[in-house]
Amino acid sequence: MRPFSPKPSSAATPPSVSGKLTSGAGLVGLDNLGNTCFLNSALQGLLNLPPLVDYFLANDASTVPTGNSRMRGSIARAFADLVGRVWAPPRRMASSARSASVRPSDFKHEVGRFAPRFTGYAQQDAQELLRFVLDGIHEDLNRILKK
Repeated sequence: MRPFSPKPSSAATPPSVSGKLTSGAGLVGLDNLGNTCFLNSALQGLLNLPPLVDYFLANDASTVPTGNSRMRGSIARAFADLVGRVWAPPRRMASSARSASVRPSDFKHEVGRFAPRFTGYAQQDAQELLRFVLDGIHEDLNRILKK
């Protein structure tokens, strides 16, 4: 039996993200803000989901609705800003410079405003953070006015 070896497919990666991959965009790390590797691991997963990244690259953060969720669009706008910084075209660096990294402190601050358990710099559960972030993005982008 041959081992499974996935082959890259142009259908699996939308054109907007695949074009950016060849330019080096998205090839950045996230700064550790203390003992926050749980945050970075969850964000790296979200920041590399082509449909999610494409949505936020194609839609300006100012278009996020502000009246439907208790967070008033804060989580979606903070994530949109982070997507924009991670997927921005790479800057030219001197050969001796290290690879670029992004500091997710603004995103972490917004998450902490609505989920105080994620304030501070203590280790937390990545799955709980991921659940909160996905739920927050969903609620922020939900355009149904009356439930």
